[in-house]
Amino acid sequence: MPAILFILLLLLPATAAADVYKCKGKSGETMYSEHPCDARAEPMKLRDTTPSAAVAPATVAMDNGAQTQQGDSESPAAAESSGELEAIRAAEKSCIADATASIYGPSNDRVGTLQQQMSQLNEQLASANDAERSQALRTRMATFRQAITREHNNAHTQMTNARRRCIELAKTSNR
Repeated sequence: MPAILFILLLLLPATAAADVYKCKGKSGETMYSEHPCDARAEPMKLRDTTPSAAVAPATVAMDNGAQTQQGDSESPAAAESSGELEAIRAAEKSCIADATASIYGPSNDRVGTLQQQMSQLNEQLASANDAERSQALRTRMATFRQAITREHNNAHTQMTNARRRCIELAKTSNR
């Protein structure tokens, strides 16, 4: 069963700035996922691998089309632009975290229920005595696998749309 979950997680496209959640599986194993395990899940603290402004100043585009170096303490416009960028990023991150919990939390609950049902069918399959019953159980299990795939795809689509809305909302609210 964990192998199926692992394969399904591999099928989901990865995002560059995805949060990582540490989860406990039904049998106590530790799993890592980009989706929250439940509504109370919080992302793990990871080291920031982006270069700091002191090491490699980033070029920031200004509203008038000019560019300046981030971290340039002599330019008030650079500080204002940097502050605006940080405010946009913070609003975007908060919006995405809320969307992640509201989309992936219930989706993971539904997938967990489907996986439990598949596990029960697998136990029935192990004790099935005739080929007809075995085939019927395999067919039902295939239906559950398809439902899990649809659930993951639906959640991913919802999250992609939510990310877009969060980015636009963060940009427009800080103008």
